[in-house]
Amino acid sequence: MENKRENKYDNVIVFETKDYEWGVKDLDGNEIVPVGKYAWIDGFDHGLARVHTKGNIGYTKNYIELDLETGESVGGEALAALEEKRRKAHPEQYAKWGIINEKGEEVLPLEYDSIWNFFGKGRLSTKTVKQGNEKEVFFHDLNSDVPLPSWEERNRSKSESSDEDYNDYGTHYGEYAGSYAQDVMGYSDDEIGDAFDGDPDAYWNID
Repeated sequence: MENKRENKYDNVIVFETKDYEWGVKDLDGNEIVPVGKYAWIDGFDHGLARVHTKGNIGYTKNYIELDLETGESVGGEALAALEEKRRKAHPEQYAKWGIINEKGEEVLPLEYDSIWNFFGKGRLSTKTVKQGNEKEVFFHDLNSDVPLPSWEERNRSKSESSDEDYNDYGTHYGEYAGSYAQDVMGYSDDEIGDAFDGDPDAYWNID
């Protein structure tokens, strides 16, 4: 079957079929992660990749939606509070996140509400979110070939976080917006690309 896309990362290839299902194979074409096991698979970095199950992947940082109960538009902290309420009421409707290695093994179980983007960031750790609690995960603990961050990096306080950290946070939730828009709302790649290229209202201006 011809795939919609294939991306090579060191020893593996992540692919998406024309039916919007994801899988992983080695360079010889042998299946590593069966098609459809995960709803989405990120690119591999440090031999690791984020994955998530089917379900709602949650709100986005700059997202605004209509609260059907009140009829008001909500965003920011108000939307975060609304999202937390929804998760508690219907946890079965939400996707769970984890991390796999190049063998297809789940080195971080599928039990997190979100995992921050680390692909292409050159980092040695990421953050997970579970029931509102954030935790830093070091890639060395998931793949011993990855070095540990320096003492300074590991002990840098949140107050010293850089603008780059903040932008990555936005990018993380921006990816949520794209995945949600494509998989759930049915927007095309071009429409999503317009939004990522600087048109934050691209989703709202579609006829």
